[in-house]
Amino acid sequence: MKHFHDMKFSSNFNQIPISFIREILEVANNENMISFAGGLPNPDFFPVEELEKSAVEAFRNNGRGLLQYAGSQGYLPLRKWIARRYSSMFDAPISAENIVITSGSQQTIDIMSKLFINAGDEIIIEKPTYLGGIQAMSAYSPHFMPVDLLADGPDLNAVEKICRQYSPKFMYAIPSFQNPSGICYSNEKRNELAALLRKYNLLMLEDDPYFELRFRGGQQKPIFCQAPRQVCWTGSFSKMIAPGIRLGWVILPDELVAPFVRAKQSTDLHTNNLSQYIAYNYLTNNNIDLHLQTIRKAYRQQCTDMIKAINTHMGNNIKMNTPDGGMFLWLKLLENIDAGELVQKCLSKGVAFVPGKSFYTDDSGCNCIRMNFSNSPKQKIEAGIKIIAAELKRFSIVEKSY
Repeated sequence: MKHFHDMKFSSNFNQIPISFIREILEVANNENMISFAGGLPNPDFFPVEELEKSAVEAFRNNGRGLLQYAGSQGYLPLRKWIARRYSSMFDAPISAENIVITSGSQQTIDIMSKLFINAGDEIIIEKPTYLGGIQAMSAYSPHFMPVDLLADGPDLNAVEKICRQYSPKFMYAIPSFQNPSGICYSNEKRNELAALLRKYNLLMLEDDPYFELRFRGGQQKPIFCQAPRQVCWTGSFSKMIAPGIRLGWVILPDELVAPFVRAKQSTDLHTNNLSQYIAYNYLTNNNIDLHLQTIRKAYRQQCTDMIKAINTHMGNNIKMNTPDGGMFLWLKLLENIDAGELVQKCLSKGVAFVPGKSFYTDDSGCNCIRMNFSNSPKQKIEAGIKIIAAELKRFSIVEKSY
């Protein structure tokens, strides 16, 4: 039975797809559940004691000021820290004046959508892409134009064809250890995409929350470095420090800073001031690179453990990527297996994951699975994969019986 409020919801709200991930996390929070579902960092590496000390020092040093309303662009010392770090890392001229502190990169997607999307506007996205991005953009009723992801990045012929035939407002992409596929764009593909952005003056939202989590190979420059006037580069402290602080950042072209801040003001006035002060104190009094080295080493081992378990127990029933960083494995099952049905069977046995259909804007991905390896120890990985493998085997037996 519909509640009378249901009749009053906006058409924009009704465009937002239900998040299977959010729903499954409610179940996965059960301590007896083995969850490969959420994109969760490993809580063993949250710097609890260091953040507690930083919180005390932030209050001691700034008193009531950090509890007051603040500027919409964000805490200037924190913006300067971001500018120094990535200017040095990528040998790129990054100014604190071009940085806005956000409540995570998810807010950046929403504000960019608010800024640019009218109902029916074309938006280029990867296929598959991040469900949270689909949700945020869907509220503004765009026309999604998915581009297939190849092993080294997006199909650029398809991107160029869209640019020739339409007038896309922007392209949304996750070039480093993409969510959900784990794919990392090659340097050649990054160069070619940057050239396309310049050629067609195409704006790009480069969502880059995982680039600091590379555990194999050398660091790559963001596409932003090659096309700074066409790219808005956004990152997050959720994977570097902890998601509970809800802090991200975006580096914008000069002409977009003021409009972005204006749109942000209409959303939340400013990002959590207390979190910004605490994060800045933590970053300036601790070795973030040493902290990240610890995380990378652990994630590499957890990724290896999951790949080994999948190869051992699932055999020829799947195809799988081997990422060099990030937090996810992307599995492709046999064509006749519905991952949505499989997850329901596995949930009843105490294992959660995300079916691939959640990451598409069409009916693709029904036989795909996203697996998070970063939040489970080896024993749980092994036990969970065994359960999924057993359910997969039952599916195969049922199919053969028809």
